[in-house]
Amino acid sequence: MKRFLRNLVLLAGVSFVLQYMWEAWQSPIFYGGPSGKHVTPPAHQGPGVEILILATIGDVLMSVGLYVLLSLVNRDANWIAKKYGAKDWTIMVLYALFFSFYFETRGLSTHRWGYSSLMPLFPGTNIGLVPVAQLLILFPLSFVLNRFIIKLLDKSYSSNLGGRINVPR
Repeated sequence: MKRFLRNLVLLAGVSFVLQYMWEAWQSPIFYGGPSGKHVTPPAHQGPGVEILILATIGDVLMSVGLYVLLSLVNRDANWIAKKYGAKDWTIMVLYALFFSFYFETRGLSTHRWGYSSLMPLFPGTNIGLVPVAQLLILFPLSFVLNRFIIKLLDKSYSSNLGGRINVPR
């Protein structure tokens, strides 16, 4: 249970940083709600930051959901620290595609957001390519960075004990 919680907290932190950076980067090609105002005001001040943080929290929750799903599929809460198999990568890609299309379709149909003319569209749809790429890239990247951090933490923990314990990988 300790590893599960550690992995979950690390993933949430890593994911928050990556997702927030992506949300801030892509915000100029979005506009929010019926007002048609751009999401990010100059210098990331004011209500635009709140929108970015809310979007980022949603992205983090999806990352955590994917971690929990893969923990159940692998029957191992520490799967994230091990080498990923084809099953893991396939689930990550399908999960990212499903949720990116679902939330983009929902956001557009309810007018929660829209796209500026700068947004490239996913071929044959009105769905923005950039938010789809976001989840396809950042879910796996978050997990790979988490794996790296976990290995560093485990190595540090083991060396601080004089190598007297065998930390499972």
